[in-house]
Amino acid sequence: MLAGDVRSYQFPLGSRPSYCQSSPNPQHPASKYCSNSCCRSVSSLLSSLGICLLVVGYALLGAVTFMTLEGRNSLENNIEIEENDRLRKQTVEKLWSITEDLNILYKENWTRLAGEEVLKFQNMLVKKYKHVGHSSRSYNWTFPSAFLYSLTLITTIGYGNVTPRTAWGRLITIAYALIGIPLMLVYLSMVGDSLAGQFRRTYSKIWTTKARSSKGKGVDIASGAVSKGPVPNHVMQDKAIEPNVMTPIPQRVRVPVILTLLVVLGYIAGGAVLFNRLENWTLIEGSYFCFTSLGTIGFGELTPGSTELSVLVSSAFILIGMAIVAMCFNLIQDETVLMLRKVSLWWSRPDKIEEEELSVSVKSS
Repeated sequence: MLAGDVRSYQFPLGSRPSYCQSSPNPQHPASKYCSNSCCRSVSSLLSSLGICLLVVGYALLGAVTFMTLEGRNSLENNIEIEENDRLRKQTVEKLWSITEDLNILYKENWTRLAGEEVLKFQNMLVKKYKHVGHSSRSYNWTFPSAFLYSLTLITTIGYGNVTPRTAWGRLITIAYALIGIPLMLVYLSMVGDSLAGQFRRTYSKIWTTKARSSKGKGVDIASGAVSKGPVPNHVMQDKAIEPNVMTPIPQRVRVPVILTLLVVLGYIAGGAVLFNRLENWTLIEGSYFCFTSLGTIGFGELTPGSTELSVLVSSAFILIGMAIVAMCFNLIQDETVLMLRKVSLWWSRPDKIEEEELSVSVKSS
């Protein structure tokens, strides 16, 4: 091997070229690494798919349960609505009778008598809603609405626009949430980690392709090494006949925090446009609803429900969106931990920063 040929290649201090890293298997090490990586990816995908199906199935079970328990009150709710309408009409008729009975209309007399009738109507309404509460609209326990209610339980969003009114419905709500909340946490952990890994791989492929196509220069993403021109033939021959064939050390790709934040903001913006079409909300109202839902704040003043399609789309938006938020938290957490570790090393031993960063990348991958 000629020394002059080797000097034409530049590598960073403290690093070794990709063909100088040892591999335990001299026969087809790259294919073995790819095989192991594919196996891990398939296993992670199947696990994530399984927990997704489990969460969706649990939400479907809750939808059927609550629709059965609370749907029995539909007739009672209709009777209650009719009773309220009857009381309202009766109060208006009494006010008209008072107006007719007073041949000479005096403001003081009419105001006193009308106030008494309005007070009676007010007291009746207070008695009716003292224990069951009051909703601005009647809530129909259809399958989509029951599914959304089940989903808001296990995600702890809890819009508050609807609550179970039967004793059994409240007891089932407690038991359902006790099982569903831990299940949802497992879903967010597994699916978020799987999506984060897939996002890293996609980002790495895009960045590597861009680097390779930039002005014909080979860029090593992992180590930052830059080489000019093709690798000499004798180097490739030495690599093929070496007893311990060298392969690159796999490192975890670092995704910028700004990019992860843009993913979340893009999803919220897309949701705002979606609910602008479905619910006729403004973009600000749609963004507000998406943020409070994905953040599990759930104030409840804005809730979907104009159509059953809107309710189903909202359920899917929440389920997918929380997985995306979990993915972004995973990516930001990795960057934060690495940053804090580098700051700690810089404070103690600045010469060990690169070595520690390499070890963290290998362990993480």
